[in-house]
Formats: sequence, structure tokens, C-alpha cells
Amino acid sequence: MFFLTLECLALILGTTPAYSQEPKSIPPVALLVKLGMSEDGAVTSEWIEAIRQRHDEEALSAIMASKKRLSEEEAQWAGLVKRKVSTWLTMIDSLQIPFRAVTPPDTVAILLGNLGGEDAFVYSDATIGFDLSKLHSYYGSASTTANSSRIDRFFAHEFTHLLHKAWRKKHGLELESPFEFALWECLTEGLGNYRSLSDKWILEGGKLTPHAQEVLSRLQPIFVKRISALEHANDEEAEPLLKGLSMGPFDQKWGALTVALWFAQEAKGDDHNLQQWVEAGPSGVLVLAQKYLPEDLKREMPKVDAQ
Repeated sequence: MFFLTLECLALILGTTPAYSQEPKSIPPVALLVKLGMSEDGAVTSEWIEAIRQRHDEEALSAIMASKKRLSEEEAQWAGLVKRKVSTWLTMIDSLQIPFRAVTPPDTVAILLGNLGGEDAFVYSDATIGFDLSKLHSYYGSASTTANSSRIDRFFAHEFTHLLHKAWRKKHGLELESPFEFALWECLTEGLGNYRSLSDKWILEGGKLTPHAQEVLSRLQPIFVKRISALEHANDEEAEPLLKGLSMGPFDQKWGALTVALWFAQEAKGDDHNLQQWVEAGPSGVLVLAQKYLPEDLKREMPKVDAQ
């Protein structure tokens, strides 16, 4: 079981000053766009490795045997991603703000495929994947203004996951139970989905829109019920409890979106305010919940262990 240190707990509860030092200078990150298929549409070995954990061997073999050339619509999405690289490079410094003293990979591959992936996902410590077919299927033409800003949010979301991977490796964090895994997912997907929030969800200064408030009111009881049940669940019991934490329709992600909206309120437009929550690790989610849940739901939450 992991614990919050007393120092981290004190920082979160506001009994000592929050971090004030700026992160040390970090070398620039290079972004390298790569195609996950050959000219004739055959998937590359790199794309197969990127999607391997998402499929059983039979499905993976079928994908390996398939050939799917880029459609015109998929090529437009690929073109949009390539044009966005210069914009994304300017975003990296701000994305690093919550991660004190965490060094990102010096080169991040942006891997583009069109079979068997997700719209946006992370593979390994230094690869962000985009399934161009899914992007077109889910969101339509790459030429719309909405999709131009959407793909920026997707990059921000996935790059944040790479930073959290680096944080976990640096701290040697081991997850020893479904409960610990759930808190880690809430933390990492919460921060990732915080990066995905549009003005449909948050206003200036981190205030929630009426829509966001309504959705949060609906999700918070689910969050409390699931997290409380997961505290003592074994692997078999945890499987159904974990469903919907960070997958499925955006407004139904009971773990990721709930924590993302808490982060928006906590940041108040300044991501330096999120540093303490990254440093607190997974158990910090329990403290965050005690800060933002209604009183009746707070009483049902698991307690925070400190050492």
C-alpha cells in the first residue's frame, strides 16, 4: 500500500507553503511524426507493437494480415497532425508546469496508423499514437475549426500521460491492489482529461460551466460508490467496478472526468497549483475528494493513510 508522506499531506491541506520554485531548465523535446503503415497499406511492426495490448492474438493477426491504404479523409488528418507539430512544441513548457523536476523524453514519436488503435493513445514512454480512421469516424473532417483545437487538446492529454509515466519511473511507484490502480488511473486520467476540457466545461479562472456542474453532480456519487467498493476488492471483484473510470463517453467517465473537473477548480487558471497534486501521487486523490465532495459523500470515502 502506498501512503502520503506527512510533508505532502501538509502541503495539500495548506498547513505549509505550496511549492514556489520554478522547474529547472529542461532540454527541448523533439517531436517526430511517423506513419504506421507502408505505401501499400501494410501495417508496420512499430504500429503492431503500439496496439498489441489492445487486442487478442487472433485480432492482432488479422490486423497484421490486412492492408489499408490511407483514405483521403485519413490523409487530411495526417496532414493536420504534421502541421500541428510546431504548435505542439510551443505547448510543452506549459504542459510540464505541474511536473516539478520531471524530465520528459528527449524525442517523442507521433505514430499515425489507421487500423486497430484508439483516436489518441500512449504507447511506451515516448510514443503518442493516433488512429486516423478513428479520428475521422468519431469527429468528422480534419478541416473544421473544432477539430483543429480538438487535436491540440488530444496532444496535451497524451503528452501529460508521458510526463506521468516519467514521474512514476522516477518515484518507483508500484501498484499492489485494484484500489491503488484505481487511484492512479483517477490521477493520471484526471490530469489528462483536464487537458482535454474545452470551454464547454470550464470558464476563465477554472470556474465550471453549468453543464460541467450538472455532470459533476451526477458523477460524484458514482465515484464515491466505486472507489469505496474498490478499497477492499480483489481482482475479480474490481473488474466491473473499474469499468467507465476512464473509457467510454466523455461525460460518463466517473473517475477521469470527476477528477479533471476538480483539477480545473483547483488550478484556477494557474497550473502551478497542480504541482502538489502530482507530487502527492495516487493517495492525493482521496484528499482532493475530501476538498470538493459534498459533505454527505465525504463521509462515505475511504480515509487517507499518512506516515
